[in-house]
Amino acid sequence: MTELTNDSLYGGQLRIKQSRSGYRFSMDAIMIASQAEIHAGDRVLDLGTGCGVIALILAYLHPGITIYGVEIQKNQADIAESNVRNNHLEDRVTILNQDIKTLSLSMISGSVDVVICNPPHIRQSCGRINPNRQLAISRHEIRITLDELMRAAEMMLGRSGRLSMVYPAERLVDLTERMRFYGIEPKKIRALYTKKGACAKRILMEGVKGGRPGITITQPVVIHNSDGTYTEMARRIFSA
Repeated sequence: MTELTNDSLYGGQLRIKQSRSGYRFSMDAIMIASQAEIHAGDRVLDLGTGCGVIALILAYLHPGITIYGVEIQKNQADIAESNVRNNHLEDRVTILNQDIKTLSLSMISGSVDVVICNPPHIRQSCGRINPNRQLAISRHEIRITLDELMRAAEMMLGRSGRLSMVYPAERLVDLTERMRFYGIEPKKIRALYTKKGACAKRILMEGVKGGRPGITITQPVVIHNSDGTYTEMARRIFSA
């Protein structure tokens, strides 16, 4: 049986169980969930929801939306369902134990306004693959590639639907090119820096299905001060 930890966000407003030794959510999930453009009444699809952290944050920050979280790993999907129940969000968050590549509109009663994703981002041929299968699937493109993810996002998004992703900064060109190939026009980039003076490690990218060309590079996020404490901007984001 998987050993779980009990963690919390936003001063205990969200309670989240997650695997002690398997994949655990990171700052990436908090950042993409807190910075994604979400409108009242949106239907949102979280691809690769893991323990459900992104879906839970979105439900907490935006009470008027409906969210579907898709997770291929059964043990992770079970944890996500438990987290939804424990936070009393069953009326707005639905977890599907499903392969993203086999998703269909009928599974969630139609298209969505937003697809959000913190996907596996390491090419299978690159780097050492973690012997922990759960960690390997969450980090490496083993069960889904960037192309397959873009194909699913394009299919599930309605007209002018928005795609929000967090991705390694070094793969910015890959992400931009694949989004455009599948008809999702990159519209907004925000760089994430661990500290001032460092190179960006992650980017937040937003695209619009069928959107017109033209991209905005917004104010960057710097997470830590030189002494290791959170910056004022990071504290605002994490405290919501």
